[in-house]
Amino acid sequence: MKIKDIKGLKYPDEYFIKYFFKNSFSSKENLLFAEFGCGNGNNLTLAYEYGFEVLGVDINESAIEDANYNFNKIKTDTKFEFYLCEMIDFAKKNKDLQIDVLLLPNVVNYIKKEQLLEFFNIMLLNNNIKKGASFFIRCRELKDFRLGIGENLGENTYLMPKDYDITSEASCVNKFYSEYELIEMLKKSLNLKEYFIFHNEFQNLQKDNTLVFNSDIILWGVIN
Repeated sequence: MKIKDIKGLKYPDEYFIKYFFKNSFSSKENLLFAEFGCGNGNNLTLAYEYGFEVLGVDINESAIEDANYNFNKIKTDTKFEFYLCEMIDFAKKNKDLQIDVLLLPNVVNYIKKEQLLEFFNIMLLNNNIKKGASFFIRCRELKDFRLGIGENLGENTYLMPKDYDITSEASCVNKFYSEYELIEMLKKSLNLKEYFIFHNEFQNLQKDNTLVFNSDIILWGVIN
């Protein structure tokens, strides 16, 4: 499949690529990668082409359609599944998935902290995450330009205005984390160990030529 024929995003997240190779997944076998907020599967493509089973969940119907289209074009003997579903609903409906690699690279910005904690709790109760699973998360931190835009919902959480179209996030929830808050939450909810944390600050040009400042936290570690 040619790059120009891929529907949706063309490449994996740059830090997911670093995570994949720094953790030597390229030389491992028989792992299940699961991504929530998977979009068109651009991250999971990397794992899939290395022969891993992949599972993706997203609430965007067109993104799931694109994911199935893309993966059917590059289809191998390895299993892939994409679900149109809310992540908490998916966690409730499934048991004993025994996920080896849990990925949350682009979804925790758009849900409240209590929803994320509920998701973790249900996933663990339903035995969906294998003990010792590898974990990757990316979220917005307090330096990001969006902080303070919209209705204040508490805990550095805002509801973007209905007419906000600079980043196509009108009416979206935006939750921002400090490094301390993120680490303490993951330690308590997932018994996170052996983690590494990175800060990525960069400028980005939006569709109306507005130049904005993005600031993200990226963390990977082990769930115990």
